[in-house]
Amino acid sequence: MAVKKHKKNQKIARQTVLLLTVIYAVMMIHTVYEAENFPTIRNLFSSDWSDSVESWLKQNLGFHDVLFQLKSRTDLMIGEKVIQGIYITDERLIEKQSSDEALNISLVNDFYQIYGLPTYLILVPSASEIYEESLPANAISVNQKNMIKAAYADTETGIRCVDAYHILMSLKDSYIYYRTDSHWTSCGAYYVYQSAIQKMGFTPVPYQRYVISHLSTDFKGDLYQRTLYDNIRPDLLDCYTYENGSQIQLVKAYYQNHTDENRTALYDISALETDHMYQFYTGKPCEKMIIRTDLHNDKKLLLYKDDFADCMIPFLAQHYSEICVINLEQTGTHFQEITDPSEYTQVMFLCSVKNWQEIF
Repeated sequence: MAVKKHKKNQKIARQTVLLLTVIYAVMMIHTVYEAENFPTIRNLFSSDWSDSVESWLKQNLGFHDVLFQLKSRTDLMIGEKVIQGIYITDERLIEKQSSDEALNISLVNDFYQIYGLPTYLILVPSASEIYEESLPANAISVNQKNMIKAAYADTETGIRCVDAYHILMSLKDSYIYYRTDSHWTSCGAYYVYQSAIQKMGFTPVPYQRYVISHLSTDFKGDLYQRTLYDNIRPDLLDCYTYENGSQIQLVKAYYQNHTDENRTALYDISALETDHMYQFYTGKPCEKMIIRTDLHNDKKLLLYKDDFADCMIPFLAQHYSEICVINLEQTGTHFQEITDPSEYTQVMFLCSVKNWQEIF
């Protein structure tokens, strides 16, 4: 029975490849009159041909998504387990990690030496590290655990490091990473917050005191958008509310185009109607954000972060009268130039390993 099913799949795959070839031939004729940049038959067997076709389709054809899904399904039927740099597993989509370069934390050490503020560092592993056993047998293995360990060992004495890796690994059977998105969930962020905030001198708000609302039961994240592979169960997008806790009074966002925006809520409800639902937590990306709460404890946090921190900010806001958020993905290595760190009582660097490599 299994052999027959395999032969049937191979037949379907061959038919699909033939169909794609016909479509390609038709589009070749079309491009004689309409385009100059369509991938030529000379490049048909090159490693870049597939990417070139996908790019051209996206720019020129209204039915790009349908063709792309068809191509992806064909790849899977003939044994490919990776689409657009995303591994396809039974339970989730997992972004491919290909760099094992050491994490450079020299700028964090320099920052600490200059300002001497209580400084905390959290490096968050990718889902590929936590769910490594789910990856295909030929998947590229990058040991982020050792990368994080080495980075922490290189920090200046006095910088407190939070071991997010072991926290998340111990909870791997819980819903701590999305299935269709590259980020951790609010649940994963909460448990790392719980450990970090104790190191920072506060008592964490107990998990059971939060009311958890499912904002969406059909969240399809950035990994889905890159693959259009719809055989993975959509995600839940959750909002954690502590009704007896501190409340947001003001959020001021500063954008790279030198504009700014004032609002009274951290969350952006409008994001739930877009393909970028994860932006619900703090709104569209900005270079700098000032968050003021109704607390009067004179505790002020300076947070240097990538977008992994976005769903942790609501938890951190329970402890500070003000949080200044600096987006490392937009400032890069010039993060110290955006605000005066001496105005704050504590500093946190929170970033995923993958983004840290790209930024620093």
